[in-house]
Amino acid sequence: MNKNGILNILLLLIIILIGTILFAIKLIDNNIRTTKDLNFVYNYNLYLFNLENKEIEEYIEKVRYKIIKNIIPLVVIRCKYNPYKHNLYLLAQMIGANIESIRSTNYIEAIGLLYPGKELLLHNKKGMLYKIKQDDVSVKTIAKKFSKSIKQICEINEIPPTYVFKKGEYVFLPDTYIKFKDFMLPLFNAKITSKFGWRKHPIFGILKYHEGIDLKQKYGAPVRAAADGKVIFAGWAEGYGKLVILKHHKDYTTYYGHLSKIRVKVGQSVYKGQIIGNVGATGWTTGPHLHFEIRKNGIPVDPKKILF
Repeated sequence: MNKNGILNILLLLIIILIGTILFAIKLIDNNIRTTKDLNFVYNYNLYLFNLENKEIEEYIEKVRYKIIKNIIPLVVIRCKYNPYKHNLYLLAQMIGANIESIRSTNYIEAIGLLYPGKELLLHNKKGMLYKIKQDDVSVKTIAKKFSKSIKQICEINEIPPTYVFKKGEYVFLPDTYIKFKDFMLPLFNAKITSKFGWRKHPIFGILKYHEGIDLKQKYGAPVRAAADGKVIFAGWAEGYGKLVILKHHKDYTTYYGHLSKIRVKVGQSVYKGQIIGNVGATGWTTGPHLHFEIRKNGIPVDPKKILF
């Protein structure tokens, strides 16, 4: 195909694209009320995503989000998370929701737990999608459970008051969010083998105050930041072995001891759930585990009171 032929095809594709966008804007201006007519808005096939020009592709995506953001009815789309392309704050701003909406709908306890390719549900209203856990759930039951009016639930979800939900269905709850704890356990599937407080030291055999908890996990298991923070220490400390200390809001600090490997540097900011090291057996220890402390104004507090 000659150069003129290729240019003609590209011109035709651009004309189709502009026509689609103008049609979408016209629908918005007409204040459409039904999601049946919105299929084109989140149909990737209509947005020429096969174009090799990434700038055009990104521009089209921004236009798509802008259209969805300004549509009156609730619109829900799927999005694959790409940390190199956008973050939760940007996604929320683009679609007209907030970060609490995205985190609640997708149950994102910690931003550091997100991974490239994770599928997210996004919506253009502030609130959360709640997945029904059992059959035959009435609108009245949902309204009572989340302290919402039946009218609120019915209007936003475009359902009658007599509607009955089935297991696996989603219902949108306006201005409703999951309140996640500020701190999370730094290890998954870990068992507490030594509690906070006075104990007989496993090496020296003397009564000594244990300023944290010991979490048993296999050697090399990833250790994650318990909360958003900044690395203020990353190195060797007597007793602790390889140690990471993070500074958090409200004068909290967390300690992660006996690591086999440190994956952060002093001065680095970290997200809650981000991997900062690996379980090891360095320092004074009888085997692989994580020594974990939470301190408030430098004074150790029982992590169990904050985590559970």
